[in-house]
Amino acid sequence: MAEEFIRRDVWSLSSEDPILSSYARAVEVMKERSEEDPTSWSYQAAIHGSEAEPALALWNQCEHGSWYFLAWHRMFLYYFEQIVRAAVVETGGPEDWALPYWNYGLNGIKASLPEAFREPADESNPLFVEQRAPGINEGAMIPPAITSDAEALSRPEFIGAPEFGGGVAPPHERFWNETGRLEQTPHNDIHNAVGRGGWMANPDEAAKDPIFWLHHANIDRIWATWNASGGANPADGEWLEQAFEFFDAEGSQVAKTCGEVLDTMEDLEYTYDPAPGECVTPEPGPEAAMAPPTPAELKVVGATAEKVTLSGRAAEIPVEIDERAKQEVSAASSESDPRRLFLNLEDIEGEVNPGSVYGIYVNLPEDAGPEQLEAHRAGNVSFFGIERARKPRDDEHAHGLRVSVEVGNLLRSLSEGDRWEGEQIDVTLRPLALIPGEGQSEEAARELESFEEDPPIDIGRVSLSVG
Repeated sequence: MAEEFIRRDVWSLSSEDPILSSYARAVEVMKERSEEDPTSWSYQAAIHGSEAEPALALWNQCEHGSWYFLAWHRMFLYYFEQIVRAAVVETGGPEDWALPYWNYGLNGIKASLPEAFREPADESNPLFVEQRAPGINEGAMIPPAITSDAEALSRPEFIGAPEFGGGVAPPHERFWNETGRLEQTPHNDIHNAVGRGGWMANPDEAAKDPIFWLHHANIDRIWATWNASGGANPADGEWLEQAFEFFDAEGSQVAKTCGEVLDTMEDLEYTYDPAPGECVTPEPGPEAAMAPPTPAELKVVGATAEKVTLSGRAAEIPVEIDERAKQEVSAASSESDPRRLFLNLEDIEGEVNPGSVYGIYVNLPEDAGPEQLEAHRAGNVSFFGIERARKPRDDEHAHGLRVSVEVGNLLRSLSEGDRWEGEQIDVTLRPLALIPGEGQSEEAARELESFEEDPPIDIGRVSLSVG
């Protein structure tokens, strides 16, 4: 029988646990290797992305914004884990070492950076990185609106921008604009929350931070959890047979297809503790009940005429419903109607990712308190990878980003279960701040809420569609 490797929740481990201490030593060993060695720390990080020139074999290969996102990153972690395990054994660590995961979705203290990655806060700690968001290395906590996987787990289908795994796109068209719900929240949002102004917010630097790998192990775990709950992966041969290349622990070039990585235990000999399907995240509320799949065709029934610019402040965006579509929109908001309503943020462009995460709120009252904010929140938007979308490499095509969220259920809940009869949707985008950690000063807390110097982001259109 093949050996089983168990990936464990990092918050179930002490800072001195052999899993973490061995990881730290392995990181140190890998950093000492030649930059041209495929098993070195810098080379592995560059497979995801790098600004260095010239690019070496398999650099800048990360797949984002499409249905390849989850499978590519599962392969990436699988081979990286083998390389680290070999370094762990080389330095006297356990032979069954496996990459831990960071389940920030448990919230509270578990949504703060694990202590081993921030203490001691100097170069003696291979897991410490100074280039992180303000407050993160001091114990600030990421809010539940960013850490939650409830929206992603509620999606019944894998394929589609408003669905779990992302939309169909050509391979190697990296940072496409069909970002799935899991990739947006919590994946992109966590990148920004941890890396605002630092490495994790930039795809060309993110994998240099040792916490990157634990973050992606958690995203991989959520995929396994979705499968264990009945979510089906694509059956399309174009997806199943698509291969991607990496390096193994010996530095040899290897490849796997998406169809070869569907079952973590049967295909790849690892699992999670607790096993996917067990209660490893908070039970989702009624809003996360399985919804109908995204229809093949959507009809735009309302849209803004001018672009919206975000620069760190809240933005209020009225989306007026077309006169000829008002009755149709009202009918589609009925629980008995099979059609659904989607809010779309389209043609999102910017020179650089500001590192912010914005909550998307619908029909938000003035002076809304925390409960009202959550009751009116449709989802999040953040801008991880926006630089690469605008200025792609090789023969990729430049484009803007796009975020789509289902809002029919929300509009119905705000109408206390009745059909929504409004003539426009009022959309509010508000930046989400970190939660101060224990002992953080008032000045530090104010810094967590400061977004006024954010680089600008343009949203070409905000629209409502039905289908």
